[in-house]
Amino acid sequence: MRARATGNTSLIGLILAAAGSGSRFGSSVPKQFLPLDGVPIYFHSLDIFEPLVNQAVIVVPSRWKDQVYQETRDSWGADRIRVEEGGEHRQDSVRRGLASLPAVDIILIHDAARPFVTGGLISRVIDETRRTGACVPGLPISETVKQVRNSTVVQTLDRNSLVLVQTPQGFQREVLAKAIEKACEEGFYGTDEAVLVERSGHPVAVIPGEPGNIKITVKRDLSGRS
Repeated sequence: MRARATGNTSLIGLILAAAGSGSRFGSSVPKQFLPLDGVPIYFHSLDIFEPLVNQAVIVVPSRWKDQVYQETRDSWGADRIRVEEGGEHRQDSVRRGLASLPAVDIILIHDAARPFVTGGLISRVIDETRRTGACVPGLPISETVKQVRNSTVVQTLDRNSLVLVQTPQGFQREVLAKAIEKACEEGFYGTDEAVLVERSGHPVAVIPGEPGNIKITVKRDLSGRS
């Protein structure tokens, strides 16, 4: 199936981050490859992204590379999807994925373990990335948040200035590439791609996320979803 237009001539690329071990899930199989409604968890996200992007690369553990390619090439077409071996850290995996998408203008990075993402959220991230160069979805925090050191409260943080960041995160390709190279040169490893862009000096816009766009981390996250 061909990617449909997204209202602009920009070429959109997806990096699906699926190289994690999923150790907290407590399964011998990484959680992103476990079945959900009859298909692997990671495939749900791919299905939603398919009409909204031009190309995709999935970064996976080495032993899953051939299987994932076999599972995806027919629905996407061999010219639109690639499967690459992930690196030691998420940042290394994303860097490899980025190298596999040299011709796109906008990069979307999504956690393979977020199968409930919607097309609406993806489209909004794309639109804001076109406008600002870097965008993440975020949710307001309803709980009190405290900074703790040595099991003692250091301070209570202002939750009104905090958000819980989700994926997909969107970046103009050049912005992300420069940020990753700077971080790697300096030996810095971040927990997401936005922090790399932040520290490179490029502002990152935040749009409203979606409560249903959860990241499956432990088995109870799938309660009632089988």
